Amino acid sequence: MNLVTLTGVRGGGGTTTVAGMLGDALHVRGQRVLLVDLNAADLLRLHFDIPHRDGRGWVSSAFAAEWRQQACEIRPGLTLAPFGRKAIEDSGVSHLLRGDDFWLQVAPDLGADYDWVLFDCPPYPNRLAPALRFRSTLDVLVVHPDIAAHVLLAQIGLEQTTHVLVNGLDSARQLACDVVLDWRFRYGAQVVPQAVALDESVHEALAHKMPVTQYRPAAVASQAAAAIAQWCLATFPEPV
Repeated sequence: MNLVTLTGVRGGGGTTTVAGMLGDALHVRGQRVLLVDLNAADLLRLHFDIPHRDGRGWVSSAFAAEWRQQACEIRPGLTLAPFGRKAIEDSGVSHLLRGDDFWLQVAPDLGADYDWVLFDCPPYPNRLAPALRFRSTLDVLVVHPDIAAHVLLAQIGLEQTTHVLVNGLDSARQLACDVVLDWRFRYGAQVVPQAVALDESVHEALAHKMPVTQYRPAAVASQAAAAIAQWCLATFPEPV
């Protein structure tokens, strides 16, 4: 089983969207996938047409073994564990009582059912889940190719096992292309080979409450997600 942690260098960078379409792209390639939302905003559910009023969410699990009762099967082999913001709002219990320690307890029992577990983590500066990141097969920073992200990435620094995934690249903007070129020079193989290009289909897909890989499989962003999924399978071919 491979664990993937995805984090944005700042909010609004599209990390949740990337998590949803990458999970779907891996599933299309025959992988058993679990998506876990660690964000209290609880937005990953929107990409899979699970409304806020549904109420399910792993954060309301009293014990680690109960998370499955709070999960949503999207399709056979593709499961989402929403955060469960409604449960917090209804009970008044702080979401800070649950975190990566909860999923470290769960992790040993996931390998029998899933090939990939993707964690949509809170962005910097509130990047949580350090224990999960240490345990993960692949730790990903999702970044927009702009100067603010360029500065933040330099301040944060890359750990040896961390990879940078460029999201929202507009090839018509020379500065964005120069930023990505600089990252590839600075960080080399730690930059995921495939960038996700700016694509209006991504926003249209969310309006239809589905990942772009389902909404428009031939879209530029969908093809990028497919390439990244293939890179993951080639780079980490055996469960760990």
